[in-house]
Amino acid sequence: VGYSSIGRSQPQPPGAGASFGPMGLPTEAALVGAGAVPGAILRFGVSEIAKQHNVGPAAILALNVVGSFALGSLAGNGAARRANLLLGVGFCGAFTTFSTFSVDTLTMLQRGQNSRAAAYVLCSNLLSIGAAAAGHRLTLPPPILRALRPPGG
Repeated sequence: VGYSSIGRSQPQPPGAGASFGPMGLPTEAALVGAGAVPGAILRFGVSEIAKQHNVGPAAILALNVVGSFALGSLAGNGAARRANLLLGVGFCGAFTTFSTFSVDTLTMLQRGQNSRAAAYVLCSNLLSIGAAAAGHRLTLPPPILRALRPPGG
């Protein structure tokens, strides 16, 4: 998931074997896969419905904004590693789609729909980043509780 801490494993000492993180590669891969299957199926379903209703890239925009909110929420609440792997890397990774966003934008540009492509890129980025920030912010403890935390805790 890019540069976020979602699903990132801790450095392992040399000779740690096939262990990918604290749970081991097979367990972590299974968690990612278990989250990815429903995320991909849901994305496929939304895309198919969008085609039937001729809404085009708006569906991908909505998927990416909702997925960004969900991933921001996970990052903001300090979810456990298993939850991060299952929901962040697996579900959100399969549910959102930068590749489709890229191809949709390229298609608009090739069709001479430059203004539409620019609006799509701008809206996708601003709304997705805004949704991630909102999800992150909404899951943080209130300022008074953050102030009461011990340093480093």
